[in-house]
Amino acid sequence: MMPMNRLKSKIKSKVMGMAFIIIKPFIVPIIILLIFILIISSITDILYIAFDNDDKVDMKKELAYYNTEYDKGKDKEEVKGFFESVWDFVSKIFTGGMSEETDWPVEGEYTITSYFGNREAPTAGASTFHSGIDIAAPEGSKLVCIMDGEVVSVGWGGAGGYTITIKSTDGTYRFSYCHSSPEFIVSVGQKVKKGEIIGKVGPKNVYGVTNNPYKDSNGNPTNGATTGCHCHFTIKKNGELINPLEIVKKEGII
Repeated sequence: MMPMNRLKSKIKSKVMGMAFIIIKPFIVPIIILLIFILIISSITDILYIAFDNDDKVDMKKELAYYNTEYDKGKDKEEVKGFFESVWDFVSKIFTGGMSEETDWPVEGEYTITSYFGNREAPTAGASTFHSGIDIAAPEGSKLVCIMDGEVVSVGWGGAGGYTITIKSTDGTYRFSYCHSSPEFIVSVGQKVKKGEIIGKVGPKNVYGVTNNPYKDSNGNPTNGATTGCHCHFTIKKNGELINPLEIVKKEGII
């Protein structure tokens, strides 16, 4: 029998997922409506001052006042900032936003716990030849697209757990983010840009995967062959595995 806390967590996750699916199609229309209301409010405020003011101010003077005020740098920056924040909000909902760290697969996390090549298997089911690099990162850390491309697969990837795979626009490279969150924000066929947030690092333990052979020391199912939260990042060039550090870069990491 599933423990009550796990059952509650599973139910909560499903309810939140369903709620997001229901709300998602209406978010952009709501934002557009709010912007429209804001614009109308601004216009009507000007007209109210121009026509209904008790002092019967001259319309030309009032409009000249507004033109002068909104020509000031501060006001321009405020307007610009408002629309940038709206766009940022929308983009984060549908694409996860953008990262400034466009040449590194996990935003803000740089500790490599296992390098490409031969190694001792850290846990049952893990390979003795490491196909990529392991980047230690807490659950929820943002995964960054390292080059323009297209999502070719999202889902359960065996020892890699929940995995996102992207192919570069020219078809030369395929790069995978393993042990990711099952709450995917990209889908197969979606075009993605370098620097785009395409997912998050997943939890160590996952539930609901049929015939998941991977377990921790307590017998709980894990997100593939893993001993903790991290991103296993691999790159294939023309079908052959290569050391990801030949492609991804971060100052101080060799």
